[in-house]
Amino acid sequence: MEIVTSVSCGGLDAKGNNSNHSVTRPSQLHQLYAPMTVQGIRISSVLIYVSDLLTNAILLEHALEAQQWEQGLVILGSRDPGKDKEKRSRTSTHKVRTGCITCKKRRVKCDEGKPSCRNCTRAHRQCGGYTAQRPKGPALVCWNSNSKTRPTRASPSSPAALQVRLDPDTLGIQDDQGVRYFREFITLAQGSWTNSAFNNELWEVTLPQLAHHSAPLRHAAMAIGALSFWHREAAHESLRAAKRRPDLLTVDRDSHYFHALSHYGKSLRVQREQPSVQDALFLSLLLIFFETLQDNRKTALSHLNHGSCLLLNWISGKDGYQFLNMLGPNPKSVLGSIADIFRRLALQAYSILFSRISDGPSLPNLVTGLKTLESNVETFMLRLGLLTHPTLDFDNIPDVFDTLDEFEEYISALWVTHTNLGQIMKDAMKGQDFLNTPVEGIITDIIYKILRDNQIQEFSNSTSQNMEKIDRASRPLFDRLVMSDKKSPSYIRAIHLRLQLLSFSVQFVNDPAIYLDVDSLATKQTPIYREYLSLCNIAVRAFTEQSKTPAQQLSLQCDMAWHLLVISFFCRDPLTRDEAVWMLRDYPGQDGLWNTRALYHLAERNRAMELRNASEGSFEEQWKRLWRREFLFEDGGDRIVFRFMDKDDTTGEWSKVEEVAEIGYGSLQVEWKRQPITGSGGFLAGELYATSYMAEY
Repeated sequence: MEIVTSVSCGGLDAKGNNSNHSVTRPSQLHQLYAPMTVQGIRISSVLIYVSDLLTNAILLEHALEAQQWEQGLVILGSRDPGKDKEKRSRTSTHKVRTGCITCKKRRVKCDEGKPSCRNCTRAHRQCGGYTAQRPKGPALVCWNSNSKTRPTRASPSSPAALQVRLDPDTLGIQDDQGVRYFREFITLAQGSWTNSAFNNELWEVTLPQLAHHSAPLRHAAMAIGALSFWHREAAHESLRAAKRRPDLLTVDRDSHYFHALSHYGKSLRVQREQPSVQDALFLSLLLIFFETLQDNRKTALSHLNHGSCLLLNWISGKDGYQFLNMLGPNPKSVLGSIADIFRRLALQAYSILFSRISDGPSLPNLVTGLKTLESNVETFMLRLGLLTHPTLDFDNIPDVFDTLDEFEEYISALWVTHTNLGQIMKDAMKGQDFLNTPVEGIITDIIYKILRDNQIQEFSNSTSQNMEKIDRASRPLFDRLVMSDKKSPSYIRAIHLRLQLLSFSVQFVNDPAIYLDVDSLATKQTPIYREYLSLCNIAVRAFTEQSKTPAQQLSLQCDMAWHLLVISFFCRDPLTRDEAVWMLRDYPGQDGLWNTRALYHLAERNRAMELRNASEGSFEEQWKRLWRREFLFEDGGDRIVFRFMDKDDTTGEWSKVEEVAEIGYGSLQVEWKRQPITGSGGFLAGELYATSYMAEY
């Protein structure tokens, strides 16, 4: 049941009478649109929710509009306040076409007083203001879908065959400010970090085209553009250095932020008034981008939760496939591109909780839907992967790749096959109650069994062989491209694709049994870690030189910061570990849902813990204690929970402890507080998945 309250803000009602302007306030999770029927198919579970930000945006917009009507203050509107003009003589026969909107509708003479004309003021009517004047030969944003160059201002005679011409009239944008915001969105969509390796066409072509024709997507795009303007004019060096979002408009530059909230609220209202299944899915992606851009990961998780439910509806059963025809002539390509991003973000949501551990994982609606279908997350991820990229025959891989597209195609196929690892791990853990057992000896024995599992070993060997084939085929192409211009898109893309290939070895390790031998781990993995850090450093430096605004530092597809954390944890060379920590400290990008500040502070705390751990025991004993490190991110990534083995100075015994840290804005210092072990004392994953509805997660 939805809880509604009314909030009053002084103003004028629709009839122009003085009254309190009543705004309906939804509950904390506001329903975007009701269950709907498309082509005779009832979708009862297609719901998208947003947090109080939607409420605040709508309330703020209405309150400021009411204030504007009464006092002539313009904050979110496009009209400039001015002094009342002298009333024009009634004897003039010249036909005036520039009156206020209300007088035009009533077909009466307007004195053009500002901010409200005297006709409307005397009659206690709401003055609709004035249509923004456009210069002759209006500037059009021309966007070439076959080019990665920045959008340019062009004359009306520019060739239209290859361009999307963003005419304010055809876009439904009423002022030049809106055009600038939309153009800013296109610039972001074509940025090198946003399109770091995969799904370039989605951001560069599909989303701008859809936003051109869809009002909800257009307003969401303008919201992103306005937020980018705010970041630029606030003079943030990076998204990580951004200050808290403003609550009130105190300086002119913050007007972009409130414009962003206004467009955000409009996108949701239009979608609710004119429900579209297609728009809902792409809107959820744009709103995830918006919320992540303003460091509001909890609301981004809500959009991810319900956007994933949309995907589940679309790919499950015969009804879902009927929606594919609504996406155009090549629906699987379009849906596959967005599915790839949702798959990556859903994997991050394993470790990033909306609230606290006791409240369960971040995607409860998705899990409930999977349980209803008698499916699980592993199967869902595999189906998304197959939808994104079909399987390829690695036995017939070319000797040498001719293009980066071919390189990317095989890396994507490798990701699809690697999705099977989740189910294989789940099978290996069947019958093992290691998630809940607090006995350290039993946990260690189970870890040994998993690392030596035959099925896991066979899968890892197969993956390793496929990686070697891709490496051999891509090397000549990679070596040739890295000798080219460092600012060329091909150079940047080649670096990122190489990083994607190395990430398999960084995150998963080709041979799990290597974890049993710390010396072998150091010998085999350290060169891989060093190459990854070297390429990461090049990619970040090249990106920093090209970045024009902090908003360009956001990518929903890049996992570079996460892999830096993995290296800082598992590399056995101290200098290489330290380099990973330093790179995290200065990392400019914002990768998906990860709070990169939290990743850095966790890496720094782990460094101090490793120093203490190295004070006693053999290398083998020290390494086994490090096996028991665990962490999760609560409160949307703003709170770290870190478990590890520590020595009791009183008893001299090593035992498991738990610490937490709250991550604030900007500071490089955090306070770690020790707290009692959460739950039964087993694995953190066991505490997280202990809730009944997560039995099949």
